[in-house]
Amino acid sequence: MRALLLPGMDGSGQLHDEFVAAMAPRFRVEVVAYPPDRVLGYRQLQAFVADRLPGDAPFLLIGESFSGPIAIRIAASRPPGLVGLVLCATFAASPRPWLGHLRPLLGLPLPIPPARMLMPAMMGQWTTQEWTRREQVALATLPAAVARSRLAEVLKVDATADLGHIRVPALYLQASHDRLVPPRCWHQIHAHMPHAKRIRLRSPHFLLQHQSARAARAVQRHFAQLSDLYR
Repeated sequence: MRALLLPGMDGSGQLHDEFVAAMAPRFRVEVVAYPPDRVLGYRQLQAFVADRLPGDAPFLLIGESFSGPIAIRIAASRPPGLVGLVLCATFAASPRPWLGHLRPLLGLPLPIPPARMLMPAMMGQWTTQEWTRREQVALATLPAAVARSRLAEVLKVDATADLGHIRVPALYLQASHDRLVPPRCWHQIHAHMPHAKRIRLRSPHFLLQHQSARAARAVQRHFAQLSDLYR
């Protein structure tokens, strides 16, 4: 069965090779890479993704981190073929609402800190030279203006009202040591979408990268009947 993966903040899909491989052959994962050279808000990115849905063919939608609100809103629109939703280390509304007052600063032409500075703050004990290098490569394709715009979108988004319109089976993958998305984001999602199930894995925020095999197994087990039905 096909699965569409909407990537995190970098939007490149360059960091998902291990997860894509671990999902095969039960799920054929396609990463929807976002345009790196255009400033697009959540609504515009939602339209970008909607144009790339497989139509009537059955598919699983996976929203990682930044892309959670996009996946939620698309699932709420009940597109043809959608049979399941996975939300990974993500949120329906801003994970740090108290930072909202900083949004005006993101309109300034400020540079994005290099990966070697960002990774220890985000990854803690999981920081490695290899993952710092890979993140640096991914971020190198993203202009600072686009990165600031996406961060500003995160600080103002609220897709909680859309959760109540989702009818397909839903799974939330939670990272145990997530420094970016606090546990209350899962509780908020579950409060508005009570049929969603949660699986918690020992991992930093980059769960699909650092727990690729376990995350894939969790998704495969949860949606085993669907993948068998639509094989």
